[in-house]
Amino acid sequence: MISFLKFLRFLGPLTLFFATFVILPPLTMQAFVSEVEIIFLSIFISCLIYGILIEITLRRKKFIYTPRDGFLITFFGWVFISILASLPFFFSGMNYADSIFEAVSGLTTTGSTTISNLSSLSESLLIYRQLLQWAGGVGLIIVVLAIIPAASGGIRILQAETSGFAENSFSPRLKKTARSLLRFYLGITILCAISYWLAGMNYFEAISHSFSTVSIGGFSIYDDNFGHFNSPLIEGIAILFILISATNFGLHFLFLLKKDFKFYVKNDEFKFFLLLILAATTFSVLVLLFNEEIGLSESFRYGIFQTISIITTTGFTITNLDNMGILLPVLIMLLAFVGACSGSVGGGIKAWRINILIRLAFDNITKIMHPTAVSTIKFNGEKIEQKQIESVFSFVAIYVLISILFLLVLMLQNIDFYSAFSAVSATLNNLGPGLGQFSDNYSSLEPAGKITLSLAMIIGRLEIFGFLLLLFPSFWRN
Repeated sequence: MISFLKFLRFLGPLTLFFATFVILPPLTMQAFVSEVEIIFLSIFISCLIYGILIEITLRRKKFIYTPRDGFLITFFGWVFISILASLPFFFSGMNYADSIFEAVSGLTTTGSTTISNLSSLSESLLIYRQLLQWAGGVGLIIVVLAIIPAASGGIRILQAETSGFAENSFSPRLKKTARSLLRFYLGITILCAISYWLAGMNYFEAISHSFSTVSIGGFSIYDDNFGHFNSPLIEGIAILFILISATNFGLHFLFLLKKDFKFYVKNDEFKFFLLLILAATTFSVLVLLFNEEIGLSESFRYGIFQTISIITTTGFTITNLDNMGILLPVLIMLLAFVGACSGSVGGGIKAWRINILIRLAFDNITKIMHPTAVSTIKFNGEKIEQKQIESVFSFVAIYVLISILFLLVLMLQNIDFYSAFSAVSATLNNLGPGLGQFSDNYSSLEPAGKITLSLAMIIGRLEIFGFLLLLFPSFWRN
């Protein structure tokens, strides 16, 4: 009963956040054209009333949050808000599976869609889709920082899941940290929108795409995504803000506080991430130029934009991925498993884990050649402890097993391997676009497949352990 009250209390500020940042903007747009949809108004009023009731009844009630409470509240909070977020889609005429899929895809910043004709949606519903991603991008960080550290031993859990945040980059006071994150997130959103507008987008386009850019979401208001603009300048701006959002936010805070680039230069994960981006984009350009025989300018545009967008799990496209041959789309889909940096809004396994695995591999090769050699593996100048190595190996192993499980489930639904692999990669890594059957959208999926992939999106956003813990009986007993 106490845990349920804790959940109800947490839903108070969560629903207010959702109502203010996601429901209010499209509701305001509708008010200007005198076509207020009752569903938006109903959700806004309900969230407002609920938040006030929680403020009156439970706000000052003292609760002691345990680690179990943190994981339970985080997971079920995502599920509850996803169901709530699906209502505008459902009442606009979409079926329940499509509505859930679209809402979860937005909130988890995945960017996959079942909608084949975005022009049929009203502007208020389009901006609502974009805001789902913006709120989901900042919301996860705030939830992780505000809930899990509040629990007993939660700081250790937070450090395990967001290694690389850097201890000195954030205030020890959680409320102050959350406000700082929100201000920074809002600031780069405004800068991104202004940059898009100066580059040629209109106000609505610039604001809409800034929401999905800084959240690394991938939603667009056009069916042909960023290909609609056909502008290298706009694509360059998108790449800049994608890389900012894919980098550890802790490094950004340290740079803004100390005005020193050394925090980027000395961070092993950031250097590995940039090296991976550089190598992948170079290879992509060469493959498109010589193997696919695409023109020089198109090879550079497609190779750089598509590769960075996919590896960072953003999911923006300027052309259908299947138009780039077979080798390259599969390769960058595999690289999407690496994902963005820790402490960012990106998905995937995270660059720091892959970096550690590579270091361990080279260390073992050295030991085979020189059995008596004594070596120490360091990351960001600190020795990697055995428990950290075990944590990385267990996470990656479980990540691969979960991927295979979802792949088999989709193939049982008569989906070919190529399409099923791309769908699992796109949803579990919170990426978005798929290949083969899903190169345009996911509308051809049966309802069971859409619910399956919706679960994959949530699991990927919670970094797997947050979900798997709920399946162990011992977790519920103690």
